[in-house]
Amino acid sequence: MTEPRAHDWTEEYKRLASQGRDLSIPTETLVRLFKGTYVPDMPRPLAGLKVLDVGFGNGNNTLWLCSMGLDVSGVELSQAMCDAFQARLDQVGYRATLKVGTNLKLPFDTGTFDFLISWNVLHYEKTEENIRAGIAEYARVLKPGGRLFLSTTGPDHKILAGARTVGPHLYEIARADDFRKGERFFYFDAPNYIHYYFDPAFAEVKVGRIHDELFTETLDWWLVTGRTKS
Repeated sequence: MTEPRAHDWTEEYKRLASQGRDLSIPTETLVRLFKGTYVPDMPRPLAGLKVLDVGFGNGNNTLWLCSMGLDVSGVELSQAMCDAFQARLDQVGYRATLKVGTNLKLPFDTGTFDFLISWNVLHYEKTEENIRAGIAEYARVLKPGGRLFLSTTGPDHKILAGARTVGPHLYEIARADDFRKGERFFYFDAPNYIHYYFDPAFAEVKVGRIHDELFTETLDWWLVTGRTKS
């Protein structure tokens, strides 16, 4: 079977914005993880520490990170996406280093960042080999002891309704109302699999979960944090 064409996020963000459905505020869970006491040994204060937002999208989380005084960098798939978000940064007077890159090839030196955020990004890799390579690349650009914050879709998420199983942890999206229909995503079916893939690259791996019943749909995300091994 021919690999489906990757979806165009640039156009999707434009469409959502035209409908008033674009993300304009930071993810509440990420705010809690940075501001609360849920993560052991979080450094304080945060201002001046270096953070990389992988797959920053329309920048809703990235803007908040800038507002916290962090030294922010971001990676997206195309220059057009970087340019669009740069325009938003210019409007509010924030600065960030934006570069084109992928999970598998982050355009930064080894040991650069105190934090790396991968928010609903890694599951777009379609093979076990790429999942492992992406996790290793995350660890590479973090400083020794640097911390990963990752969100990835859980098994009860609405996107998986009616999805076709095409391999271990691999599903083909079938929802007719989703522009990603036909794409194949890699999902972790249980916490033990998260440890299986993340423990080789990270120490003190912890797994959390956000499970929201929003009347007509269920949203479900795994949360992962861990520190690079010294």
